[in-house]
Amino acid sequence: MTFRIYILLMTFATLLSWGAWGFVMWNTNPFEAGISGFSIYYLTMLMGLIGLITIVGLSYRALVLGRREIISREVRISFRHGVALGLLGVVALILSSQNYLKWWLVALMIAGMAIVEYFFLVKDEARRS
Repeated sequence: MTFRIYILLMTFATLLSWGAWGFVMWNTNPFEAGISGFSIYYLTMLMGLIGLITIVGLSYRALVLGRREIISREVRISFRHGVALGLLGVVALILSSQNYLKWWLVALMIAGMAIVEYFFLVKDEARRS
């Protein structure tokens, strides 16, 4: 798959996810929706956030930083960051909706993501050398 096709497919999937999120948001009554309504709401939001963060991160890496030598590595890193930041955002919203969101929980989640990212960086560095 070429880089251009990847960007087009990712953009289409992201727009589709945001469209599904909007559909759920406007057509679901939160007082009548059970756990399935909220699950679909947060799942579509997560998919949209992952796509958006991945596209923005990949564009930044490729266009601003000029890292175009091994674009598959940049795609992998951007997608990993998109998943991590999307999960952070959605988990923070879920905790906030239940009045459990505290500053130290967000700090713990960020520290956990930093540790996971460190392990990925160490693994990538070991593979390159």
